[in-house]
Amino acid sequence: MNLAFIFQVLIFPGFAFILLFTVICDWIERKVEARMQNRIGPFYTGPAGVLQPIADFIKLLTKEDIVPRDVKNFIFGLSPILALTMFVFAFLFLPVQSLNSVFGSGFEGDLIVILALASIANFFLFLSGWASTNPYSAISAARILTQFIGYDVPLFFLVLAPAFMAGHLKISSIISAQRIPFVILIPWAFILFILTLQAELEKDPFDVPNAESELVGGYETEYAGRRLAFLKLAKDVQVVFGAALAVELFLGGPAGPVFFGPPAFWYTIWFTLKLLVIIFISEYLTCVLARLRIDQVLNANWKVLLPLAILSLISAIAIRMWVFPLLGWA
Repeated sequence: MNLAFIFQVLIFPGFAFILLFTVICDWIERKVEARMQNRIGPFYTGPAGVLQPIADFIKLLTKEDIVPRDVKNFIFGLSPILALTMFVFAFLFLPVQSLNSVFGSGFEGDLIVILALASIANFFLFLSGWASTNPYSAISAARILTQFIGYDVPLFFLVLAPAFMAGHLKISSIISAQRIPFVILIPWAFILFILTLQAELEKDPFDVPNAESELVGGYETEYAGRRLAFLKLAKDVQVVFGAALAVELFLGGPAGPVFFGPPAFWYTIWFTLKLLVIIFISEYLTCVLARLRIDQVLNANWKVLLPLAILSLISAIAIRMWVFPLLGWA
């Protein structure tokens, strides 16, 4: 424990940076969606409305915190905070300003730890709906559990594809192994990963847990005030975390050319630009694709994405074993 480590955890590239970047990405998502729907989007609070997400968060913190009768109060209040904590903690393992994360160079298998933390955070989102007394929240919680458990399987297979290409389960080693970004070498795995990520983030066409036209507000229905603020913030951080994971696995992480000055500056710039590209792709898909039914979501998982994810992993192993030696890559 030293001042440099505390600064990294609390300020950059830790807690403060993650929250600030999440707010900016939320604003970009709203602007992209508004443009796609021929609207203006946020424009009043701050330059071009960039401070609107912060204003919305503060507004929720100041609103009355209403707790329905007969809810499981302890879980109802704690699950949004724990979900946010897990997503932020998982993010700290991802390199931003260098090939090392906040916790150093990492360890073999830290990729598995990151995925496990994300799964635990998703389980807390399920608990937030389960702890409510609202039947719509209960249905949404059941859909969350069904969808997350199902789509975790192809997601893990797709994550293993770049891991096999690099020959490591260590994030920093996967980044270092990308002489050519894996999005170029195995583009099919990247496309499948983005589609599976849409399901993990509950974004169209896989937003059946939130379906407003069916479930009012999903597992958020009974939340208000500061609890709703933390629940929405957890979801926003989850979106940025998912995009950051795609950057690390397929786009070379923060690696990029250094023109002048300290490398940390350019690594942060490259990481930010790559992440914004993933955010734009995700939001574009959200705007152009219609919501699937719950049965279609399950069929898409088990009958389409899972077999394709397995084939993607097999192809990545084949490239690693037979193509890399021809190129002289270890």
